[in-house]
Amino acid sequence: MSALPRSVNYDDSFPSVPADARSQDIVLPAVNGSSFSSGQTAIFDFLNTGFIDPTSIYLRYTYTLVSTGESSMLGCPAYAPISRLTTLVNSQLIETQSNFNQTATMLTNLTLDVAQKYGLQNAYAYGTSATPDLSQLDGRTCVANETNSVAVPLPCVLSGCEKMIPAFNMGNIRMELTIENIASIFRPDSTTLPTGFTISNMELCYKQISLGSQVEEMVRSAPSVSIRSQSFLNQASVLGAGTAGQVSQIFNMRVASIKSAFLAFANGTADSNLWADSVDITKSNGSYQINIGSVNYPQNPLSTSRNKNGALQALRGATGNIYSRDNNFSINNVEFNLEDGDATTLTEPAKYFFGQDLEKVDSQFLMSGTSSQASPITANIQLGTATTDSHNIHMILNYDCVLETTADGQTALRM
Repeated sequence: MSALPRSVNYDDSFPSVPADARSQDIVLPAVNGSSFSSGQTAIFDFLNTGFIDPTSIYLRYTYTLVSTGESSMLGCPAYAPISRLTTLVNSQLIETQSNFNQTATMLTNLTLDVAQKYGLQNAYAYGTSATPDLSQLDGRTCVANETNSVAVPLPCVLSGCEKMIPAFNMGNIRMELTIENIASIFRPDSTTLPTGFTISNMELCYKQISLGSQVEEMVRSAPSVSIRSQSFLNQASVLGAGTAGQVSQIFNMRVASIKSAFLAFANGTADSNLWADSVDITKSNGSYQINIGSVNYPQNPLSTSRNKNGALQALRGATGNIYSRDNNFSINNVEFNLEDGDATTLTEPAKYFFGQDLEKVDSQFLMSGTSSQASPITANIQLGTATTDSHNIHMILNYDCVLETTADGQTALRM
């Protein structure tokens, strides 16, 4: 063993790429049509050759409105039209993400800082003006009969894989994207709600890598291949107006390893951003806590009256290391402090999220999170002040999973 520090140890070997290796940018059009409107589903079939680079998967499309005036597109506009993402392998369902637009919008606010959103404003369709300021990095004010193009990554079980996906050994991989209703894409108090919304030029893009027949044969000869991945689940329950005291909302979500859990508190009023809002329903006079298998997380309820800003560090811990310089938010003071009963705006939506890290040990370990397979998850909320509005409370789970494929091409997801 060399005693030299790694920075000056020049004997380190470098992995080599096979001489016949090559890569190709793949663009998949939907197999079931050229344009899609509310309620319809676009279907994409991956090529069953080579390896899929999971970090290269993204979606691009063009949308066209039928409208006579301005309308307000909610959340992260590029994700707003997608209500559900489904992944199948050999016709076997391995993933379904309901409320995909809400989950993806939340992730943009919890993983991108303001500067990153500013740099991606065209691709994500934020704002409208030629030089938008930092307060315009949420939602979009659409003009009459607007046509625009977008391109965004897709947080899913495929893009979450930590290694390349052997598509040549998995049979048919299919992704389905369901288009949201117009009334849920745009803010209810838009000046003019569009009467038509159509998506065209919808393409799923990724990089396909071939490492040669010898490497593929080595993969095929293995009894099975396991790839660690992660994805998201989103389930909602209703909390009525005028509710006070201790509230327990039950979510029947059964997975083996939950990395982190989030609560989002969507608005339902005409002067709100619907699913794109998450208000503090305790009105700074209560607490939040979840219970899994008779264990409380966090151990002491997160109080909004004693230290409301403690939620921000807990939320940061739920999305990664609190000391990481790469773990950033785009949540300002106004957005964080919006509460039940407050009117929100398109460019400053409510962004009070409850987040809890549920990993037992470092995430480098396999299936290191908390299991909910034996019991449902309960959100315990103390409301010191009665709620003014009704809300959909969304439990969003980030969970570990393992994509397993066998030598005969059978694929399953362990979660």
